[in-house]
Amino acid sequence: MNNHFTLVKVENTGAFLSVGNSLSGPLRFILLNLLPLMAVAAGLVFMLTRELSRTTLISVVLIVGGGFGNIYDRIRYGSVTDFMHIKFGSLQTGIFNVADVSIMLGMVILILHAVFKRADAVTKEASAEESQV
Repeated sequence: MNNHFTLVKVENTGAFLSVGNSLSGPLRFILLNLLPLMAVAAGLVFMLTRELSRTTLISVVLIVGGGFGNIYDRIRYGSVTDFMHIKFGSLQTGIFNVADVSIMLGMVILILHAVFKRADAVTKEASAEESQV
């Protein structure tokens, strides 16, 4: 697509942007397998044990699903297959996959929801105070 979106297959043995691909032994296992697995498990427990708004639930499902996809690949194959790259002028991404998009989309939705929910609560609180005066 005019060199703005390219498909390039890369086996990423590290984490985001290949960070940690030179690690070895127990440290590699802990940082790239165990901690992400625990984070996904915690997200799954959070999602299943709390009353969440629809927006929060969707964002957590996206994060947990994307995290699970990357962890599955890393445990099963020893690496995650990244294949998408976006470039517009001097702005460009690293090479990423659909699971990464899911995680990032979930995080953006979660953050925006929290910001707007907070702003809405502040507005309601200010309106309540004005009506009492």
